[in-house]
Amino acid sequence: MFFFSLYMNMAELDLPSRLFADREEPASDRVNMYFKLNTIKTVLKALTPEEIDTIRPCFGKLLDVYSKPVFSGKLAHFLLTRQLNVVKRHEIWVVFAGKPVRFALREFGLVTGLNCQPLPALDRALTKCLPGVTPYWFAGVSVPPFIVLQR
Repeated sequence: MFFFSLYMNMAELDLPSRLFADREEPASDRVNMYFKLNTIKTVLKALTPEEIDTIRPCFGKLLDVYSKPVFSGKLAHFLLTRQLNVVKRHEIWVVFAGKPVRFALREFGLVTGLNCQPLPALDRALTKCLPGVTPYWFAGVSVPPFIVLQR
């Protein structure tokens, strides 16, 4: 289930421009350019239940994409093509049913269960180096320009 912050009073809001004009969104029935959800449906119709049980250990997650349309790429495509131009870095605003809907880092954390809280401040003593010492993360790796393998 997606959790969105929804603003109900449209009269008070002056919406920013959209990435795509209203009703000019690119239409697509694909998750990406090489994959259609209907392909999974076609394969499932052609297989017997025993054959599906045979391939489930290897392709179970792919089969679940078809059986759980809530997590489909079509939904993400639908939302992103209705995206508004906003300045805030960690927010995506979309227009859904004529209303602006926010999907930010907070909502991402609620949906995924990941910890999206700000990182704790580092102790300055841990980040300082002795004078003349280059920290290992700035040192890099030197590789000769040409490597010749001999057999």
